Amino acid sequence: MEQKTVIITNELVKKYVSIDDVIEQVENTWKWYGEGKVIMPPKITTDMSSAGVNGWFNSMPSYIGPIDSAGIKVVGGYSDNPKKGLPFIRSNLLLTNPHDGFLRALICGDWISDARTGAQPAVAMKYLAAKSDIITVIGAGRQAFYAVTCISRLHKIKELRICDISKEARERFASYFPDADFDIVPYESNEEACRESDVIITLTTANAVLVEEPWCKPGSLVLTMGSFQEVSDDIARKFDKIYLDHIAQGMHRGQFLPMAERGEITADDFAAELPEIVAGKKPGRQNPEERLMCELVGMGSPDVCIATLAYERVTKAGEAVTTVDMLGE
Repeated sequence: MEQKTVIITNELVKKYVSIDDVIEQVENTWKWYGEGKVIMPPKITTDMSSAGVNGWFNSMPSYIGPIDSAGIKVVGGYSDNPKKGLPFIRSNLLLTNPHDGFLRALICGDWISDARTGAQPAVAMKYLAAKSDIITVIGAGRQAFYAVTCISRLHKIKELRICDISKEARERFASYFPDADFDIVPYESNEEACRESDVIITLTTANAVLVEEPWCKPGSLVLTMGSFQEVSDDIARKFDKIYLDHIAQGMHRGQFLPMAERGEITADDFAAELPEIVAGKKPGRQNPEERLMCELVGMGSPDVCIATLAYERVTKAGEAVTTVDMLGE
């Protein structure tokens, strides 16, 4: 039987998958993971800096039972890319038949990764945010654009506050949303932007404390999404509850890594994994005055789910795509 691998470009993905599809698939995959229907080991990071290569990449395999699809996301950060006019984060996905190992598709994962990253805070806010009137986003890059795009689909915003180390980037951000029905205000001071904010989201490549605990009002939600520490340890220490999307990953990278290495935090300190809340196994926000924090480390399974949707739609539509006979027979 002839089997050919399909190669799907970034543009084809965007043609057949919408932002609304991505939001739906992120919530679906989190729910399925919380129900035990997704097999996903913690991601493995390959840091190439010790060999003189200025970059790293994560290997993120998963099997998604409800759609019977397996695959792996390979995503990395490449520090020299901005000088070349390329995005810092690059992603590719491999989809395989879980029953015989046939490589179904090689799919550019750049847009999928950005859109999935943006969908995460939008979905998390459904379960953890008390209000969404004032939202502060620290980091005005590509992923912040997708985060605001997705959040505005699900939540009513009155004021969006944008912080970035680059004055040009934070002042330019409003131009990406010319039809927004909410105010977009650039802030030079993180403290001023965070005070009285309902939701604070960090989306940077920094390894620095960008948000302090006293800046966070009762009822606030802090979502950290960078690869390193972005907010004060006191937020974890003093907030009412803390969450992770994936505890096994979050204890070994990102925001909580320094505390875990010092023995200050363990898996038992987290109220829940976010997928458990989406699956209805554990409660989300229970009190409008609670201060909650959640780190969204990022799971590869939603990307595999979205890539599978793209593969199914592209092949069903009969698009003229490049195919490869991997056996060469």
